[in-house]
Amino acid sequence: MIGNLRKRLVWSETEYHKEIDMVSCDLNNESELGSLLSSSSYKRPPSNNVAPSNNQGHLERHNLISCKEWLRIHGLKTKKLTLSQILSQIGFPHQEDYVSSIGRTVASRYANGLFRQFCKAEDGTVYRLIAKTETIYPFLKHLNDAVECFKERMTWLTSGSRQIFGVILDKCITIVLDFGSLKEDEFSLCQDALIMVIEEQVAHLTRFNLIRAAQVMNKWRCESVFASEDCINSAIKWIKKLVCKAPVTHNSAINALHEAKKDDSIAAIYYFVVGDVLEKSKPLLLQSATESSHPIHTVSFNARGEDTINFLKELSTSTKGRFHAFAARIESLGIHEPSSGDGNISISSNLRKLKGRVPPGAGVREDVYLIWRELEEARNTLAQIQKVVDDSMKPEGSGARCESLSLKGSASTGNLPTNISQESQKLLEEPAESKKEETEGKGL
Repeated sequence: MIGNLRKRLVWSETEYHKEIDMVSCDLNNESELGSLLSSSSYKRPPSNNVAPSNNQGHLERHNLISCKEWLRIHGLKTKKLTLSQILSQIGFPHQEDYVSSIGRTVASRYANGLFRQFCKAEDGTVYRLIAKTETIYPFLKHLNDAVECFKERMTWLTSGSRQIFGVILDKCITIVLDFGSLKEDEFSLCQDALIMVIEEQVAHLTRFNLIRAAQVMNKWRCESVFASEDCINSAIKWIKKLVCKAPVTHNSAINALHEAKKDDSIAAIYYFVVGDVLEKSKPLLLQSATESSHPIHTVSFNARGEDTINFLKELSTSTKGRFHAFAARIESLGIHEPSSGDGNISISSNLRKLKGRVPPGAGVREDVYLIWRELEEARNTLAQIQKVVDDSMKPEGSGARCESLSLKGSASTGNLPTNISQESQKLLEEPAESKKEETEGKGL
């Protein structure tokens, strides 16, 4: 059995840890990738590449898309659940226009209390609300569902193989493995991590291959093959049989990448680097990358320093690839296996607990940030529509008041706001301030 690497990681950059950790605490940011994951419990695609019939397999295939594409399908705008879209369905904007004959701006006026008003905090647009309360209730349910949907996507992105490897978006790939010089326990951890990637993601691709960078290059197949059940099982056995101490030279990784580039059947190369990259290899790798017709996506696992992080970022950027990083540490769970024949007691590899986070210098994951931003917008919109419903329950006479909910640090901004969780809490707990607007009994 192999180690189960599950649950979540803390995904934010060091300077954002406090802010992001606070808003994500309800999603269990700290990853604890322990417990058991037996390969026999996982249903892989059959040999004819037909998707597995189990719902989990269908879900994995459906989720293996970029977050931009995922939001195009499940986002607030597509579901017509942005604040502007909802307000346009339950009311109409307060009209105001310039009248040239009198040389000034004139606003529409309505009888006192005829329409409730709502002020959008983002741009100050005033809406006249005409929908009944029972018409607004469904929006609350839809927004609640959207919040839960975004939470689930966030959890999925930052759990299992996605936290170690990111999300594999290409359908035909070669993974180049660069283990460098590792201790036995760390090498075993890398094997477990790779097997999880194979089972959870590669099994849902079209074609794949594996190449280990070493003085004597080790290729699983001469070229990429279909991700059938037999091939997935074969790849897992190949990974398990890899030895820790394989001699490595400064051009081992370059030769492996060059070999991967020869395969015209693949769409991308994933360069999985454990630890640091040899200094002598860096300029040669960059030169080789510029000659690549395939994007090279770099994955850093347990980098020792920021120099490696920065180099792998540069390498992936030069080929229009993506970068992902994860730093892990192992803790024994203190559960011993039964004594072996020689009387020794060993710790089972699948009883490790893996904790980790994005290392300093890696930056905030773009896919996670996009979902977080959509989640914050959904929460803010939900709070505002809930305020509309609450105000509709007030006695008549207060309906002409203009309600506004301030959105300091709105998630619509391009930069990560500070103290985002505190602001979200204020939105949910503090009543919005009301402004009194003078109205006249005659409409224009």
